Amino acid sequence: MQITKNWFYKLSEINSEEIIIENNLIISIFDDLNKNYEIKLWENSKVEIFGVLENVSDFNMKVVQEQENSDLKLNYLILSKNISPLQGGDAWKAEGGKISAKIESVLKADFVKSNVKIISIVWKKWFVDLDWIIKIEDGIKKVDWNLSEENIFLWDDWQVKWIPTLLVASSDVKASHSCKMERISDEKLFYLRSRWLLRENALNMIIEAKIENLFSCLRMYDKDFYKETLESILEKI
Repeated sequence: MQITKNWFYKLSEINSEEIIIENNLIISIFDDLNKNYEIKLWENSKVEIFGVLENVSDFNMKVVQEQENSDLKLNYLILSKNISPLQGGDAWKAEGGKISAKIESVLKADFVKSNVKIISIVWKKWFVDLDWIIKIEDGIKKVDWNLSEENIFLWDDWQVKWIPTLLVASSDVKASHSCKMERISDEKLFYLRSRWLLRENALNMIIEAKIENLFSCLRMYDKDFYKETLESILEKI
């Protein structure tokens, strides 16, 4: 499907496994399906993609920056927890699961930019398996590509596997990646708890701030949808 109009879209509204962004468009897309898809950016297109991955075992996404001066921003939250706090009791002792995702980014033209941010919230006995492949083709120039991943662990028993693969055939590029593993300890919560906040409330404030920052641009396009999305995520955490 070709996108021909500046707008904020949900993947369920586009309903296509192949999405082409035409020249000179400014587009925002929210992934509300968690289904495999491919997106292509043409000349001077600017695209922001947001999404929450939950309970997916074989998610595949491909982004191809076909023509010059395209600009991609990609923000995903990987949410491993699928146990409702309303269950109570021994529900918190349930076995975890696995989230598996593979994302491929292909850069084929000069003067393209990509800025990717992934936050994983990893619950007890969960395994997050994320592979990222970056292909920068031979002969292109002035490419700026960045990937950062942050993993937040809420329990002690967890696993994360993250494999970034950079296949760079050009010498005139900037490409970087980083990975952060973080367990929010009582020491990090000390300041908030010293203000008479319960540990759970202090923890929620820190996580909420990270998620708000990840999805902050959604507020510009649809305030009600942004609020509903944030509330839905926080309820699950």
